[in-house]
Amino acid sequence: MDLYDTIAHSDWAGWRDELAGLSGLDPDAISMAYHVTRPARSVGAYATPEDDMHALLQAAGIAEPDPALVGSLAEAESEFGGDRVFLYEDSLPTVAALRATGAKTALVSNCSHGTRPIVVRLGLVDAFDAVVLSFEVGARKPQAGIYEAALRALDAEPGDAIFVDDQTAYCDGARSLGIDTRLIMRADAQPAEGFAPSTNGHMVISGLTALL
Repeated sequence: MDLYDTIAHSDWAGWRDELAGLSGLDPDAISMAYHVTRPARSVGAYATPEDDMHALLQAAGIAEPDPALVGSLAEAESEFGGDRVFLYEDSLPTVAALRATGAKTALVSNCSHGTRPIVVRLGLVDAFDAVVLSFEVGARKPQAGIYEAALRALDAEPGDAIFVDDQTAYCDGARSLGIDTRLIMRADAQPAEGFAPSTNGHMVISGLTALL
């Protein structure tokens, strides 16, 4: 299962505006910088949370970010992850119910350094049999490597697995390996990538209880 807008949701717009206030940058420039740097941040191209923030500030237009500013913003991002990312009500109960049937579960997320503390805080390390974060395995959805890492972690074959995500393209990546898919489109979700205009034939669900 995917993390953001599948298992949990965040106040992304609030964080963007807070970062704009702290850095003096325009919110639109910050949104663009997150988009531009996401591929590299998601595969661990930058060694630390501070390196992630340095790259983001450069992409937003600050050629030589002040190290003190970088450090303070990285800390602020950590605090954001600590209190402004929330589980959906059906997340933990559904995962627990699936595991009670003997099914193995993995959390599979495109993310950067800031997500590992979030996963720990939300109790997801214990809730799932495996946690596969793109920046730690060096591959991101829809690249085959991240799905394959999840399958290895569960000792599972593609034909025995179901992948759940809010992004059509990421479900496409799973399906290309022979994994069954569910495209989750929660009524109140607002993913940063938006929802794709086509479901591309993936079965659509509106909540995780549909897996039971």
